[in-house]
Amino acid sequence: MSVDEFVAAFEQDGFVVLPGVLDAGVVAEVNGAIERDLAGHPAEWAHFSDSFIQAVDLLPRCGEFDGLIEHPAVLELLERLLGPDVTFEELSVILRNPTREGSDHKSWHRDIVRDYERRFEIRAISALYYLTDVTERDHCFSIIPGTHDRRAGMRPEDVEPGMEVDLLAPAGSVILFHARCLHSGKLKPESRQRRTVHLYYSKASLPRTSEWSSMPERLRGPLYAKAGRTDVMEGTGRKPRGLAARLPLLEVLREAQRRAALA
Repeated sequence: MSVDEFVAAFEQDGFVVLPGVLDAGVVAEVNGAIERDLAGHPAEWAHFSDSFIQAVDLLPRCGEFDGLIEHPAVLELLERLLGPDVTFEELSVILRNPTREGSDHKSWHRDIVRDYERRFEIRAISALYYLTDVTERDHCFSIIPGTHDRRAGMRPEDVEPGMEVDLLAPAGSVILFHARCLHSGKLKPESRQRRTVHLYYSKASLPRTSEWSSMPERLRGPLYAKAGRTDVMEGTGRKPRGLAARLPLLEVLREAQRRAALA
């Protein structure tokens, strides 16, 4: 597909799959960085369940993710979709382990803002990198097409089986999706571990969508224009205020999601 075709598909459905963005060497390099961080900084990984593990502030420790943030093929599309003032917002890594759990702990949701009445405040795009092959037998990312725009009136509780599209793709693929689209993880009983890197982008003219990911000094320039800014949307990207300093990361993340749902 051409860039124009990718843009048209995204605008219609709220997502597009880009195959073969990362070669096997880059995938191995990033997976190696994850292994080292898991071993060296286990307290920085939040275990939501036996199948859901997440790290939200890897950039100060891992330069291997820089090339994913700045990948030219991804940025070309983002500039078409968001404009020339596109800015990086957040990076997290999610591990989905083999499990017998029957459903994802988040279920169907929109990112950044959970309040249905505020859904049009969500103006960010995520780039979701697959670091492992995702086949019909593996945990996968599922999305409801058009819920960013023509079907934006749909609530999470309106989703019925069969409405979703399961995004299956080999390692090295990237999914671009509008954060306003309803989506969820779909768990499979015979899945291998699935690894994904989740990046978020917005516009320099808008408030920050997240303050979870620190931007070290090596990341400077227009793409990182929001480094150090304090105007953060009220939602899951805003760190909860007033919590005990030594509260475990898992509890801090859960409190952020709880407050976002009540906002």
